[in-house]
Amino acid sequence: MEEILYSIFGFLVAVGVLVTVHEWGHYAAARLVGVRVLKFSIGFGRSVWERSWGVDGTTYAIGIVPLGGYVKMLGEGGGDVLPGEEHRAFDKKPLWARAFVVSAGPVANLWLAVMIYWLVSLIGIVGLPPVVGAVQPASVAQAAGFRVDDRILTVNEREVKTWGEHRLFMLAQVLAGSPLHFEVVGNDGENRRVSIDTGGLDEQIAVAALFEKMLGIQPRLPTIPAVVGDVIADSPAALAGLVVGDRILAIDGHKISDWRELVGQISVRADQEVVIEIDRQGVRQQRLVWPKGTMVNGVRTGRIGIAVMDTDEIFRALPKAQYSVLPALLNGLERTWLTTSVTLRMAYRMIRGDIGSENLSGPITIGHFAGQSARIGLVPFLVFLALVSVSLGVLNLLPIPLLDGGHLLYFLIEGVTGRPVPEKVMLGGQLVGGGLLAVLFSVAIYNDMARLISL
Repeated sequence: MEEILYSIFGFLVAVGVLVTVHEWGHYAAARLVGVRVLKFSIGFGRSVWERSWGVDGTTYAIGIVPLGGYVKMLGEGGGDVLPGEEHRAFDKKPLWARAFVVSAGPVANLWLAVMIYWLVSLIGIVGLPPVVGAVQPASVAQAAGFRVDDRILTVNEREVKTWGEHRLFMLAQVLAGSPLHFEVVGNDGENRRVSIDTGGLDEQIAVAALFEKMLGIQPRLPTIPAVVGDVIADSPAALAGLVVGDRILAIDGHKISDWRELVGQISVRADQEVVIEIDRQGVRQQRLVWPKGTMVNGVRTGRIGIAVMDTDEIFRALPKAQYSVLPALLNGLERTWLTTSVTLRMAYRMIRGDIGSENLSGPITIGHFAGQSARIGLVPFLVFLALVSVSLGVLNLLPIPLLDGGHLLYFLIEGVTGRPVPEKVMLGGQLVGGGLLAVLFSVAIYNDMARLISL
């Protein structure tokens, strides 16, 4: 229930912020070029709140359906214009002014991403140390010469502070077919150069769950002691007599070295009797536990109802990627550009058929990830917000009628031909665009439901 509430909250906050910024872009641009704004609405349908104020009497509203918004301008869509107000009508403005107003919404979303990435870079993002924990046999990373315990110093001459700091940059390099050059230092203290030819990797991106999985390389995870930090009431662990402070030594005779290994051993023993050896204040004891089976990503997984001890000290020791004001701004600009580039390349591959439609996500998946990131903390939620903001900006710039990009396409045709696109053509385009968007939304919802069922 808590997870559902976080998802709903995260979704509403994310959509509210992103839609408000998008529509504010249209609103601000309209006011700047002298267009009268009649209504500024966040959400569609019947208004649950609205007020009118200002010299122009603009109505500000919140609609009951929180899946978008709109800015209604004077003269938009052939509305009546009172004598003396023709100069303030949207359709009477020169072509450049109309294009400026329409493009301002997506641009506002992209600029929001820049500001978020700038803020996040100032705050700093805590990550894992850039140390190789595992190299998959017969992988690209192994062929390139990566070794366990290698510390990554640079990638393409960029300093690496944390694992994953430059994941977006590397993904963009792969999509562009450009090589990746790493400077690493091994256990022997010797610096080496490791290069990966990315030419054959771009086709694997669609099926790679994680970028690191595609490369065949994983980070070294911090060691968390296998010590019970909390016991859920009436859980298998509680019924077996486990208490806070118990150190797990072995599971069915298998020695346990850390919490990750403990979780792995319990998860594969769903609904089975398990012998757990513990150390309680220096005394070795054994307990019989029946891990409760729970479906996780379509797999029945064992859980006994214990939580890890406070790991604040461990996480405080983790490195942080943090920048001063100007480098943070430059980082924000670059990350927004890279996110935009990757989004466009992925969209192109989906249109071409290289990436299946199952990769489309709808409001349910967005809400799920919004909730997950919100639970982790402010910085992860902000990063998620920036990513979705870029996606929204890029989506709206696509040349599809009903979207901002569709209007810009009409303006381009008008600029080339010297006359507006006929109304019949625009109405036909709206029908086609509406149908296409309906299909895409339906596929996204279907994918959302399929993922939900598999959980």
